Amino acid sequence: MRNIAVLGFGVVGGGIYEALKPCINPPLSEVNIKYILDLRSFPGHPLADRVTSDYDRILADGSVEAVVETMGGVDPAYGFCLAALKAGKHVITSNKAVVDAHGEELERVAMENGVCYLYEASVGGGIPVVEPMRSCFYADTVTRVAGILNGTTNYILTHMRSEGITLAEALDVARRLGYAERDPKADLAGLDTARKLAILAGIAFGRYISYTDIPVIEGIEDVTLEDIQLAEQAGCLIKLFAVAERSGPDHAHMTVAPFLVGWHSLFHAVHDAQNAVCVTGSIVGDTVFYGSGAGRMPTAAAVCGDVARALNGDYKYHIRKKCEPGFILPEDESRFRKAVLPNGKTYRVYEK
Repeated sequence: MRNIAVLGFGVVGGGIYEALKPCINPPLSEVNIKYILDLRSFPGHPLADRVTSDYDRILADGSVEAVVETMGGVDPAYGFCLAALKAGKHVITSNKAVVDAHGEELERVAMENGVCYLYEASVGGGIPVVEPMRSCFYADTVTRVAGILNGTTNYILTHMRSEGITLAEALDVARRLGYAERDPKADLAGLDTARKLAILAGIAFGRYISYTDIPVIEGIEDVTLEDIQLAEQAGCLIKLFAVAERSGPDHAHMTVAPFLVGWHSLFHAVHDAQNAVCVTGSIVGDTVFYGSGAGRMPTAAAVCGDVARALNGDYKYHIRKKCEPGFILPEDESRFRKAVLPNGKTYRVYEK
C-alpha cells in the first residue's frame, strides 16, 4: 500500500476519499489514507479511526509518502505544507491562497528535499490546465492566458440573465446549490480569479507572480440586472474575465474585470459554474481548456491526479524567476476597446 495523509476532511478532503474508492488505476488503486488531520470527529464514517489532531504523528511516520492539503486559507496550511516537505513527503494541494502567497518557497523546499509540490486543483477545479502548461509548452512561448476562472461568478451572471433576477437573488441560489461560499467576497470582488490568474501567468511567463501584483482587479459587485439585459440587447454577455498578455520578453499586462463578450466568442457559450481558459502559444496559437471549474468531485479528481504523479515520480521541477519590478505594466487604457451601455455604464470588450 501507498500511504497518504489528508489535511482537512471537508468538501474536497471528503471528496478525495470518494474518488479513491472506485479507482482501479495504479498507483491510486494502492493508495491508503492512513491519517486524516482534523479537529472534528466523524462518527460512523469508514475512516473515523484515521482522524487525528496531532500533526507531528503524521510527520514522524516514515510510511506516509504524501500529504494532501485541502484546508483552505494560508495559516496553518502553509506551515503544515512546509513541514511535510522538509520531512521528505510530497505535498499536493487545492489551496490557491497558499500557492499564491508561498508557492516560490514551497517549490524550492520541495526540490531541495527531493519531493514535489503539486497544485493542479488550485486552478480550474477538475480542468487539467496547470500540468499541461508546465509540461506541454516547452517548444513554444505562451503569449497570452485568458478566460473565465471562477465558477461562482459565472453561475451568478448566467442566472441573472436567464431568470431575470438580481445579483443578490442569484447569489442566494448559488449558496443553496453549494456554488458559493458562506462569505463570497473573494469571488464577487475578483480576488479568487486574480489568484488563479497569477498562478497561470506565473507558469506561462516563468516568474513567481502574486495576485497583489495585478494592477486591475475588479469584481461583479456593481453588475446589475439592467446592465446584463442591455448587454444582451447588443448581442453580448457580461463575464468576469481574466487576461494576462506578454508585451515583449520582459513585460506583461494583467487584468481581472467584467467584460462584454460577443456571440462570436467561444466564451459566450460558457455558462453556469463552468470555466474555460484559452492559452495562446506563439507557435500553436489558441488552445482551450474547458470544464467543471469547481465542485467537490471535480476538484478531488484533480487532487488525485497529482497524487498519482507524485507517487509515480512523474513530475519535473520548474525553475522560475522572481517577478521583478516593472515586469507587470500598469493598465494601458487603449488595450481593450470599451463600450458604453445605454444606462451610461462602461465595460471592457473581449474581442477574441
